Amino acid sequence: MTLAKEYALDKAMAARQTCRSCHRRYHFVLPTSLTSCPECHDGTPADPATYTPPPAHGAHQLAA
Repeated sequence: MTLAKEYALDKAMAARQTCRSCHRRYHFVLPTSLTSCPECHDGTPADPATYTPPPAHGAHQLAA
């Protein structure tokens, strides 16, 4: 796998794993039936071990 392919795959997975409301990236794919993570959707507390905090404002972060 080339670096460009790895970057493209990471971008695609980030879109599926990132909450649109709080911008946390979870370690699992969020359900498409929800528009956000369970915590933002109905208040179910999320375990901090299941997500990475959102990046600092204006910072770019690669998962690799």
